Amino acid sequence: MLLRRLLLLPLLALALHAQEGITAFSGPEADAEAARLYARANDYVNNVVEGKYSYAYIQFHWKRAGANLDRVTRAYPSTPTAKQLGDHALKVGSFAPEYFKTRVLPRLEEKKVAAFDAVNCAIFLYGLETNTDDDGKKALLQTIVETLCRQIRWSEALAFPVLDDERLWLWNIVVRQAATYRNDKLANELVANARNDAAPYRFLLSTQAEAIAFRGETAETLDAFLKAYPEHAGVLRAAMFRGLVRRQKHIDRATQEKRPLKGLYDGLDGIQNPDQPAASVHDFYRSFGAQPATEIRADYARYYAFLGQLDTAARLAPEAAWAGDAMDALANQERYPEAVAVGRRHGQLADLAFLLARAGRNNDAQSIVRAGGNTPALVFADFRGRLYSTVNRLEARENTFADVGLADPNLTGRLICEWSLTPNRALRGATPWDAVVFKFAPGFENLPEPKDKSKIAASAR
Repeated sequence: MLLRRLLLLPLLALALHAQEGITAFSGPEADAEAARLYARANDYVNNVVEGKYSYAYIQFHWKRAGANLDRVTRAYPSTPTAKQLGDHALKVGSFAPEYFKTRVLPRLEEKKVAAFDAVNCAIFLYGLETNTDDDGKKALLQTIVETLCRQIRWSEALAFPVLDDERLWLWNIVVRQAATYRNDKLANELVANARNDAAPYRFLLSTQAEAIAFRGETAETLDAFLKAYPEHAGVLRAAMFRGLVRRQKHIDRATQEKRPLKGLYDGLDGIQNPDQPAASVHDFYRSFGAQPATEIRADYARYYAFLGQLDTAARLAPEAAWAGDAMDALANQERYPEAVAVGRRHGQLADLAFLLARAGRNNDAQSIVRAGGNTPALVFADFRGRLYSTVNRLEARENTFADVGLADPNLTGRLICEWSLTPNRALRGATPWDAVVFKFAPGFENLPEPKDKSKIAASAR
């Protein structure tokens, strides 16, 4: 027994040394190995750089660089290389070793996550410290939340941090998506949460009513919904009519042109079951009586304008109310000069650029952009039209979104999210998100220490 204990003592001592991290090597061989580890780490950081490689690839090598530095200081603490690292006489790339481990690697982790997919990239752009445009950020956030909803990530959409006075606005976006895509349980829960406050409750109910009508419910289903909320029937009927117009105008245009009804969209929202019986937009309009409200007449005028029946639209409402739908119809009928005239008459150059680009007339769209001074709104509208074009289908490549010509991260983020949801999206080669992250957040200089200290340890694993 005594002999056995004596044999175990050296093993126990080695285990204690290893646990305390004080196992060390010295001598010429240790000096050479420490120098080699440092040189390899330095090469990784100097040669595997952002802009040339993906952030996932960079992180793989830079983490190895960090592991090499840790091994030098732990296993070879008495070597000249370790002492120089400790005295900050040596750098890894252009970074001090401590800064590299506590600032650069956590930031690199953020960039790698941002470049993972479209919505991650948009969220990264939204959160940039240099992004201080509140209105632009709110528009981008709406697109992010819509994208999360379409990806069936409802809890993430609802958990997105917003100010208290923006909570209703966030719920409204989610209610619209949930009701449109038949997650009625979630839509009903969110609406019920506002039951004790009349105005927000009516607001969310009207959004739900419009979405239910848009998705193609029967007249009986819509009547049942109205009877459940008799005190809000007037507002809900108007909302339902908007949803019916949004739906029916695309179905009737396709029927008019003898095109298949399958695969119709209103923006990014698909037209569900277009060949199934649903509430009639015309019967619904007649139910408003002989003198419908101005907004009802305007919605009905938009329906006829979209179908190219501009005289009928003009009898229902002033041209300003349906100019956008008229431009869409004229562009669809290849009556481009007339579409341009309407757009110029009502100052809707951005909508005009979008329609021309969507129709595949990129040169005409570009001439509108140039004539308007290449403003960010026009550049955005032009590129957005290209996203939706089925004539000249956009094939996204590595630098497609980085090279759009927009310095605004919010507009770029909106394009990224919309592209991810368009039915005709196509990607060739490397994903384009690394280039976008590099464009808007290049370099690793002057980084603050991460607020969450756990990120420092996590980024090195």
